[in-house]
Amino acid sequence: MGPSIVRQGPSILIVGLGNELLSDDGVGIRVLRELRERLPADDIAFEELSVSGLQLLDRLVGYRCCILVDAVVTGECPAGTLHRFVQEPGRASMRLSSSHHVDLSQVLALGKMLGATIPEKVVVYGIEPEDTTTFCEQCTREVSKAIPRLVDLICRDIENETALSRSRSAECQTVDRIATD
Repeated sequence: MGPSIVRQGPSILIVGLGNELLSDDGVGIRVLRELRERLPADDIAFEELSVSGLQLLDRLVGYRCCILVDAVVTGECPAGTLHRFVQEPGRASMRLSSSHHVDLSQVLALGKMLGATIPEKVVVYGIEPEDTTTFCEQCTREVSKAIPRLVDLICRDIENETALSRSRSAECQTVDRIATD
């Protein structure tokens, strides 16, 4: 990985993870595409990926903030439940695995160990899936209904983050579950 890199250009990376051919597994990519239509691209880079684990590390290097969007399987919530997990500097790393086996804490720890310039803040947004194994190019009904709500939430959070980052640094690790309608 070499010396620290600071990217020229966008400081925020939004990554949609998933496989569009596996029903709800493609939710991260579907959300990313809607975000791309709604958010200005001047300070935001957008990437659709189906990679996992350490392959994600190369994509994170050089950004101030990274937003990952994926199907998040907790097994504790109904399909369509929105999730938000925030990892900030100086806080214990999240133990979070998605349907793509991304153990974010290990990826971030390795990046730090290698001296990479990794994001100060990583936020994982997800929707609890119903089905991530059936070959189907559409999400299930509850997950499809949740997509616009997640897009709205991410857009609001990005607007608020922009305002907050000018006045103070991030203060705490937050784990929210935003209940379904």
